[in-house]
Amino acid sequence: MTRVLSALLFAAASFLLCSCGMIKKIIPDSMPKLPKIGLPSLPSRNTVAKLVPGMSERDKEGAEDPDVPFNSRGTLGFGHTIRLEVYEGTRSPERIYRGIVMTHTDGTLPLGKVGTARVGGLHLPQAAEAIATVFRLAGRNTREITVQIISVENTPVISLNGDVMEAEFIPVFKAMSVKQAVTVTGGRKPGSNTRGFYISRQGQRHFFTSLEAANKNWKPQAGDIITLSPDI
Repeated sequence: MTRVLSALLFAAASFLLCSCGMIKKIIPDSMPKLPKIGLPSLPSRNTVAKLVPGMSERDKEGAEDPDVPFNSRGTLGFGHTIRLEVYEGTRSPERIYRGIVMTHTDGTLPLGKVGTARVGGLHLPQAAEAIATVFRLAGRNTREITVQIISVENTPVISLNGDVMEAEFIPVFKAMSVKQAVTVTGGRKPGSNTRGFYISRQGQRHFFTSLEAANKNWKPQAGDIITLSPDI
């Protein structure tokens, strides 16, 4: 009885092995291969330099400027170096500042003769407002001040604010569309019925009636400010 049982088990195992071999031969030829899905890639460091001709290729204030890890949704600290431009006015904007500046150990960001902004421990939206306040206190308070942060530690970024869940900066990735940028932040606030929004570049504001219209006519680049209108 034991011999018969062993023979039956051996026959069953042999059948399974043969079946597996046949399946391996059949499946590769009959099953279509799934396409590989690639993740969006970030621009190279040289991309930032090309967007702002005449400036350094790297976000470095000098030889003593360290390389510091940066998260666009994190806070600023010592060594974080910011590439920015500041504009005054919106109809005929005038650039009043341009530079690459490093956050000091005490959390301050020097802005030349204009003054010093305290940005240590702040997220980028709050840091941009702190920088704008410095320019207003310096006497630039008759026209609107626009702070366009282009990159931090060689990471190109754009800003989103207005009718959003929370104002924030996000990294610019290759072939990004306006709709993708808004989607990354979570879109408009719950219950919002508005569709219009503005995009600021070099201090100039451009109005769009919908995301679809912007996708056809606008390619986001580092420094852009996307403001979702809460009224239109």
